[in-house]
Amino acid sequence: MTETDATKRPLEMPEDFLPYLEKYRIYKLFKDMLQDLIINLPKDHLKHMKVYLGRYLHCSKDPDRVMMLISPELKFDVMRLVKDLIKDIGAFVITRRYVMDRYERHDDYVPGCISPALMSEVTKILTLKEPVPQAGWLMFDHPCTVREARCLLQDGVLPTVTLVLMPPPPTAPPTLDPRTPARSFYDQDFEGLKFAYKSTLKEVYIDPDELGDPDKIATKCFNAIHACASGAQGPAQAAHADGAPGVYRVLLLGAKGSGRRTQANTLAKHFGLVCLHFDELCNEAKERDDDVADKLKKYGLSVQLKAEIVRRRLAKKDCIDNGWVLTGYPVCGIDFERLDTMPTPPNRIIFLNVDWKTCKERVVGRGMDWCTGREAPIGSGPRVLPHPANHERLDAELDYFFSEALAELRAAAGITAVEIDARIPIDKVQIKVQAAVMASPTFNIEYCSQLRNVRGD
Repeated sequence: MTETDATKRPLEMPEDFLPYLEKYRIYKLFKDMLQDLIINLPKDHLKHMKVYLGRYLHCSKDPDRVMMLISPELKFDVMRLVKDLIKDIGAFVITRRYVMDRYERHDDYVPGCISPALMSEVTKILTLKEPVPQAGWLMFDHPCTVREARCLLQDGVLPTVTLVLMPPPPTAPPTLDPRTPARSFYDQDFEGLKFAYKSTLKEVYIDPDELGDPDKIATKCFNAIHACASGAQGPAQAAHADGAPGVYRVLLLGAKGSGRRTQANTLAKHFGLVCLHFDELCNEAKERDDDVADKLKKYGLSVQLKAEIVRRRLAKKDCIDNGWVLTGYPVCGIDFERLDTMPTPPNRIIFLNVDWKTCKERVVGRGMDWCTGREAPIGSGPRVLPHPANHERLDAELDYFFSEALAELRAAAGITAVEIDARIPIDKVQIKVQAAVMASPTFNIEYCSQLRNVRGD
C-alpha cells in the first residue's frame, strides 16, 4: 500500500461548480472555516466545524445594532418596549448607567469630569466584549449629546439602524419657543442625535392611541429593524443599501488612451484584486506548451482562442479568491457575449469615456525609456524618447472603437454598466471608479427599471 502526498496534487475548482459556489458563498465559507481550524487547532475537528457552521447559520447576516431615539413628547413604558424587542432580536442592551458604571472604574477616570472620548472608548469595549459582536446590541438612552455621538462614530460604534420614535408630524406645527429646553445628564438631545445618526435613520410614528399598547409599539419597532436589514427604507430615510458583491470582478472598457490600465492598476492595489490585461495574457499563453499555444503560433488570434485564454486565467485560484480587474478584452459585442457566459463573468462593468482627440493626444504624448523599454513621461529623464506610435494604425483603432465597437459593447453590457468621464484628472477618475465598484445595483434587469432601497447579494 503506497502513501500519497495530497499536497503535491494540483487542486483546481471544477468550472461547472463555480457559479453555484459563488452564488451561495460556499467557497468563501469553507475557506473561512479552514482558516478558523488552522488558527484554533481544536482537538475535535468535527465538533469544531459543526459549531462553526451553526454559528455561521445564525450569523450569516450582520447582527442588529440598534440605536433608539425617543421623542420627549412620547410618554410610555420604555423599559417594557426594550424587553419586548430583545426577546425578538436577541440583542444585548447597553444602557447609560451601565456605561457610567464601567466609566467610573476606568484608570483614566477623573472624579467630577465627564469625558465624551473616554465614554466612547468604554462603550466600544462593551460592544466588542463577547458575545455582543455576534448577537448585536441595543442602546436607548445613550449617547445623550451630539459630541458623545460623534465620538462613538469616530471610534467605530456604528448602528445598523437608528429608530426614531416620534408622534406623527402635524400639518403646521407651531413653534412657541425655538430654543432647546434644558436637559439633565441622562436626557437625550433628540434633534441633535437625529442629525448625528441621519445616515441610518428610520422614523417610526407612534399614534397617541398606541401609547397604552406596548405590544403594538414593539411590533412597529421590530418591523422597522427588519425592514432596514432588508433595505426597505422609506423615501429619504437612510442610505443603508449595500449591494456590492463579496468578490469584485471588474471589467474596465475604454479606447486606447482612456487610462484604463492606469485605473486598473490603482484599483487592483486598493482592493487587492488581480490585475489582468489581455495583451499580457496573450503573451503568457504563447509561452506555454499546450494546444492553445500551438494554435496561436499557427493560426493567430481568433474569437474562440481569445475567449479560451481569458477563461483559463479567470478560473485560477487567485482570481476566484481575490477577484480581478480586466482590461483590453472584450473588443466587440461577440467577445462580450463569450465573456458573459463564462463561469465567473464580471459583476462590475465600467466604461471610461474619453473623446477621440484626447485619446490620440495621450497616446502620442507618451514617452518610452529606450534602455528599459518601459513607458515614462516625456522629459522625465535623458533616456526618455517620444513613443514610436504608428499614427495610421492608431487612427484605425480609434476609428473602429468609436464607430463600431463602443456601440456593440454598450448594447451587450446593457443598463447595468456605469459610464465615467475619464477626461478629468486621474485621481478624480479613480475615486469615481472605486465608488462604482462598491455601489449597490441600481437597476432591475428583469423589468428594466431603476431600483430603490435595495440590498444586494
